[in-house]
Amino acid sequence: MSTSKIRVLRLAYVHYQHPELQKAVDFLTDFGLEIARQDSNKVYLRGYGIEPFLNIAERSPDGERHYLGGAWVVDSASDLERAAVLPGATEIRDNDSPGGGKIVSVRDPNGMFVHFVHGQILREALTEDSVPGHETTSPVPNGALAKPRKGDVRRFTLGPSSVHKVGHYGFAVPKGKFEETRDWYTRHMNLKPTDSSFNPVSGKDETCFLHIDLGPEYTDHHATDQSFFLSAVDGTATYCHHSSYEVNDFDEQTIGHHWLEKKGWTNCWGIGRHVLGSQIFDYWFDGSGNIVEHYVDGDLVNEDTPERRIPAGPDSLFVWGPEIPLAFVTAQLQDVGTQLAMPPNVAVGKPAEFKVDTAVKV
Repeated sequence: MSTSKIRVLRLAYVHYQHPELQKAVDFLTDFGLEIARQDSNKVYLRGYGIEPFLNIAERSPDGERHYLGGAWVVDSASDLERAAVLPGATEIRDNDSPGGGKIVSVRDPNGMFVHFVHGQILREALTEDSVPGHETTSPVPNGALAKPRKGDVRRFTLGPSSVHKVGHYGFAVPKGKFEETRDWYTRHMNLKPTDSSFNPVSGKDETCFLHIDLGPEYTDHHATDQSFFLSAVDGTATYCHHSSYEVNDFDEQTIGHHWLEKKGWTNCWGIGRHVLGSQIFDYWFDGSGNIVEHYVDGDLVNEDTPERRIPAGPDSLFVWGPEIPLAFVTAQLQDVGTQLAMPPNVAVGKPAEFKVDTAVKV
C-alpha cells in the first residue's frame, strides 16, 4: 500500500445540520442513538460501541438541511499530516467534540467535507454477552431441525433499536463527476472497490461500493466500520443519499422498525435484504427528511476478496422486501407513497412506471 495514502481505520461519525434541531434529536433517539453531549446548537449522539459519538446534529443557520461530511479515524498522526497537505485542507487542529483528539478537514471534488480524526479517547468495548438489546431471555433460536432451546421461552421488550456504530454513508454524484470522485477517494485514502454496478448499454459504472483496505484484516463490505459508496445520477447536484447504522440482529432491527412506526416517523424502504453487501436493510426519513438506515448481517471482505461488477437493475438492489419506492431513488420525502412498479429498461429506452399507494400518509 502506498505510504502517500491516508490510512483510515474506520468511520467515526457523520455531521448534519437541521432546520428543527429538537425534531431531529427526537427522531435520532427514537432511532436508537443516545445523547453523549448537548450544547446550545449541537447535539452529539452515540451508540453502544467504542466511538465517543456517531452523529452530530447541529442547528441549521439558514433553515435548510445540510450534510457536513463524515469523519474517518486515521491510523497515526502522520496520516493527519498527509491529510493536511491536500489542496484546500485545514491545518491540524484540536477536536472540541466528545473524545477530543485532533482533526483535519478537506473537501472532495464535489465540495463535500471529509474529516480525518486521530487521538480520540474511546469508550470501553463491550463483550458479546453485554450487548444491549430488547431480549430479556437467553437468545437461543430454534431452527427447523436443530432445536437447542428446550423448556425455555424467548421474550422481548419494545423500544428503539440499540445502535452499535455508524456503518456507512455515500453520495449521489452527477454522472460526469463519478469517475473523478471515485478516483479521489481511492487515490488519497486506502479505500478499495468491492462491488460495482454498470449501465448494460454504455458499460460504464453507475454505482460503486468501497471498503477500507486493511490488508488481510476483514472489514465491512461497504458498511464502513469500514466503508463508502458512490452512485451516479442525472443532474448537477451532489448530495448524501443516506447514512447507515448497525444493530445487532434481526429482532433488534424489527423491534426498532415497529417503534419508529408507533412514533409516527416515515419509512422510506424496508425491511428487506440487499444483494450487494447482503445486509438486511430498513431505511427511514429522519426529522429533517434525510435518509438513515438500520442494517444487520452484512458481508466482510479483505484483500483477497475479488472486485465484482454486475449489470445495474432492480435485481442488483434487493433479494426480498417491498418494491423499490421512488422516495429511495430520489431521496425526497415528498415522493413517499409512489412505488417504482416497473424500473426503466435502458436497453430499449423504456421509462420507469410508477404506482401511487393512496394508503401512505406523510
